[in-house]
Amino acid sequence: MSASLVSTQEKLNGLQPIHIRRDLAAIADLIEQCFASSLDAGGRAAIQEMRLMSRSGPLLWMLGGLKQVMPGLDRGFVWYEHGRLVGNVSITGTGYGRGYVIANVAVYPELRRRGIARQLMHASLDWIAAHGQFATLQVEADNEGARRLYESLGFVAQRTFTRWRRATSYHTPGTVVESLQALTRRDADRLYRLVSSVRPNEQGGLGWLRPTELDRLRPLRWGSVRYLFSGRTVYYWGLPNSDGELDAALITESRLGSLTSLFDALLRPERQGELELSLVYQAIDLLGGRHQPLVTDHPADDEPMNDALRQSHFKPERTLVHMIWNSTEKGPVTDDHR
Repeated sequence: MSASLVSTQEKLNGLQPIHIRRDLAAIADLIEQCFASSLDAGGRAAIQEMRLMSRSGPLLWMLGGLKQVMPGLDRGFVWYEHGRLVGNVSITGTGYGRGYVIANVAVYPELRRRGIARQLMHASLDWIAAHGQFATLQVEADNEGARRLYESLGFVAQRTFTRWRRATSYHTPGTVVESLQALTRRDADRLYRLVSSVRPNEQGGLGWLRPTELDRLRPLRWGSVRYLFSGRTVYYWGLPNSDGELDAALITESRLGSLTSLFDALLRPERQGELELSLVYQAIDLLGGRHQPLVTDHPADDEPMNDALRQSHFKPERTLVHMIWNSTEKGPVTDDHR
């Protein structure tokens, strides 16, 4: 860091917009300490990448290297105490609508309960109200203090999702009861009807940053969607009933270079208690679960599916509440307590 940036940083106090070249290394330290218990390998790698970028030469900064590697980190607010960065909120786009994600809400433990997180959130929501229509975030289900803060700011819980993971050390499960069919473009409408009935957008859609939209559920003619630039391949599978609708569906996803495959299991309420194990078994079979770890983010309130996942040797990793704040309803959140 240049001498001028160090000198400026030493004079800082209170709320500041993120200055990424000045703040990046300190944000990495803050995130690492505040989220140590929940960081996975990807999170730890991201922190190391942040530190590497903070030490890079000025030419890389001039070329905009950080924005290409870590989009969104240059937007948000930080809090300084006598020249030390002690709090952070990051803001990045959702990728749909005019929405923004609130992330990395962190304050060092010894400085909590002083209103720092609230003031950072106020500034962030004021910015979002001026530039977009809604904000969304995830919070650990057992983090009651954070949930109370977000609720007091006007956030509403949409749904709670649990991430389940199955290791490769388990044998292939039993026989699949009913076989799914690969879905084609002709099936998009009935797949959308099933998904929108069990994962409506007012309850968080398919999951984190995955709204239930017809265009996102439209397979290619050969039954998959390939995202060339992201290296993702998505397949859709369904179980038709006698009325021509779908009783159940699987959405499976593989990523180039990843050792983990993902899936969504969707089941019409009328068939709950009947097909959960069959769906999970087919997901394991289709994704090669004997040779590759599998992950699914599933609504925590779906007990029959939770039981099927446990029986199939999936382990819960973390449970997150998805929350939303609508700027068109709430307006700017500036108040007399900032």
